[in-house]
Amino acid sequence: MTVHAEQWQKLLAPHRITGTGTCCYELSDDRNPFLQDYDRIVFSSSFRRLAKKTQVHPLSRNDHIHNRLTHSLEVSCVGRSLGILAGQAAAGRGDMPQGFTPVHFGQIVQAACLAHDIGNPPFGHAGESAIQDWFKDEQNGGNYLKELREYEKTDFKTFDGNAQGFRLINRIENNKDRGGFRLTFPVIAALVKYPNSSYEAVGSDSKKFNYYAAEKNIFCQVFETLGLSCGGFRRHPLSYLLEAADDVCYRIIDMEDARELRIISYEDILDVLEPLKAALNIDEEKQKAMDSDRRRAGFLRAQLISHIVRSLGRTFEDKYAEIMEGRLEGSLLKHAESEVADYLERAKRIFTEKILNNNQKISLEVGAYNLYRRLLDVFIPACFKVKMNRSLTYQEERALHLMGVNAPTHDDDLYQSYLRVLDFISGMTDDYATFISRQFSGTAG
Repeated sequence: MTVHAEQWQKLLAPHRITGTGTCCYELSDDRNPFLQDYDRIVFSSSFRRLAKKTQVHPLSRNDHIHNRLTHSLEVSCVGRSLGILAGQAAAGRGDMPQGFTPVHFGQIVQAACLAHDIGNPPFGHAGESAIQDWFKDEQNGGNYLKELREYEKTDFKTFDGNAQGFRLINRIENNKDRGGFRLTFPVIAALVKYPNSSYEAVGSDSKKFNYYAAEKNIFCQVFETLGLSCGGFRRHPLSYLLEAADDVCYRIIDMEDARELRIISYEDILDVLEPLKAALNIDEEKQKAMDSDRRRAGFLRAQLISHIVRSLGRTFEDKYAEIMEGRLEGSLLKHAESEVADYLERAKRIFTEKILNNNQKISLEVGAYNLYRRLLDVFIPACFKVKMNRSLTYQEERALHLMGVNAPTHDDDLYQSYLRVLDFISGMTDDYATFISRQFSGTAG
């Protein structure tokens, strides 16, 4: 067995936290542990709620616009293809461990991709920023963090959907406070793009992280078991494919949505496509014969994704040794073939310059700040008073009752209590968060 085959044997081993400890399951021909992981995510309430969460365009009434659920499903399809290509690359080098096939690689990435946005709060990145800014404000949320340790404070001041997702799958969903989904370790690790905590990320170049202090033990257990902790934690090789699948989908499909909403035109999409026109060999007559720009854009999207997936498969193979040894700098897209890299950069530019700066989108995001302020202004002080043994107002008592099973328990300290609030709020759909905020403001409807 080659060195990398031994490494893959460890990286792919389907360990899973159970009710009595940790178990490494056998692969089967019918329903292996990675397919079980996929099913656990699909049938969960957290995944179902993604249908009512913003991808890019908040509260759109156009049924063709993507939400977090449709985006996640599409990312999982692209991720599965990339995973199979990576598995084929490993097999071609004689590095396929016994009992595994390229399809298993694809199933792991597919399941991880399905859950990659499951922790995102209502209104996406605007929601993340609203939570961060509330806790950073010393006149508001900052006052309630003074009793916490420094590494706990950063979890709130830098709130991130990636870390919230890691918390959700490992602690909140299904087996509450007892292992969450209990996914296999390879799927959990493939989900992690930034293998460090919020406190470790402060001051770093990216400032991105993937777990809170509360989930540190779970994170360490997973990464140490898979052999990813030598000299500090490093990424699972398959996490590069999840990241690539996500970036490919949003850079291509977000343009499609923007065209649907008339933020950009079909001609804008063709202009961005320029670096890849020759490689795609587009049948212009067939394009002209189609009855709408929607169909034309969809046809281009299919060709684009197919071409870019094959290209990134080659990039993974070219950078295989660096990835396996933890030496690859940046994302897989950073090392993409020049034409693909040019296209993706042009797509990123139009996204930043035109799509993100659409006036309707901006106005809804500004409104999201007021929404979060109303919610946090009630829930956080209520938790603080409970833990400080202070009297609650009637409003605060009712707010905690509204949290139901998400309300802080007697065993929770102040830090855990605040996390319960973020679990509750970030788990809301856009519609429900809007409804509750209106109720808190005294506005009917």
